Amino acid sequence: MSNSFSSLLNSYLTNYLVIQRNMSSNTIRSYKCTFKLLIKYITDIKNIPIKNINFDVINRKLIIDFLDYIENETNVSIRTRNQRLAVIKSFYAYVKDTNPEQLVNIQQILAIKCKKEIKKEIDYLTKDEMNEFLNSISIDSNKGIRDYTLLMLLYDSGARAQEIINLKVEDLRLDSDPVVRLFGKGNKYRTVPITNNTKETLLRYIDINKLNSNSILFSNPKGNYATTKMITHIINKYYNILNKNIHPHTFRHSRAMHLLEAGVNLIYIRDFLGHNSIETTEVYAKANDNIKRQAITNAYNFDISKNLNDWNEDENILKELLNI
Repeated sequence: MSNSFSSLLNSYLTNYLVIQRNMSSNTIRSYKCTFKLLIKYITDIKNIPIKNINFDVINRKLIIDFLDYIENETNVSIRTRNQRLAVIKSFYAYVKDTNPEQLVNIQQILAIKCKKEIKKEIDYLTKDEMNEFLNSISIDSNKGIRDYTLLMLLYDSGARAQEIINLKVEDLRLDSDPVVRLFGKGNKYRTVPITNNTKETLLRYIDINKLNSNSILFSNPKGNYATTKMITHIINKYYNILNKNIHPHTFRHSRAMHLLEAGVNLIYIRDFLGHNSIETTEVYAKANDNIKRQAITNAYNFDISKNLNDWNEDENILKELLNI
């Protein structure tokens, strides 16, 4: 196998990520996007012909310049900048054993640090706001029923938008203990319980649209899988009811917060959301002021003042203190 930049990049994207890492098609698409942006930057901004791109050209300074460019000139977030860097470093970690002559350059690139980002507050809806939002959707038409069913399931399952898009009718079990099987990050399945209200809504939706077990649950007008843009478009039709900026992940955040407020253990919420690490789930506990307030109340739930006397009213104590 050639050790050129182009051949190793091709092997990394088409072989290593697919076969050895077993990454999902969406993740691989994101990785490819990073390198498309990097190569376009090298050719269009640095004016280096594509035939001249090699490991000598792509050094630490160029990578940092690229990261600064996408942040400052294309206005991507610091989080996106860091994600692009992580992809590039993953590739260089892959090739470091095959290019010993580039070891110093590779190590310098691997040593580039992520830029510190300001953590945003988690945006979520209260239970009352979620009820108000869902109840604002008219179900007098097929589109209205679709919108209501999709968003209700998006909230009730705590699913990512892509996980809802991937669903077929066969992924639902709508019996006395209804559940939905979600295909999420890392090509992993997880089974999530849903409420009976959501079950009845899904049964009605499936019946009206005459869907069979192999049908895509929420398809686009052409009968193909929907997109996250479609879900965002559906949300945008109704979001003004609350005068808040709502996006697909708001439903996932809201479900996590409501489970936490109901006293559900973080371990179960982690599994419910499909997080790999409990640390990821802990952000909800840190962000929820009601949970913090309740924790403080529980920690200091005794009456520290019940044995204190009001000295202004107890003349005996005043007389003793004043030696009267």
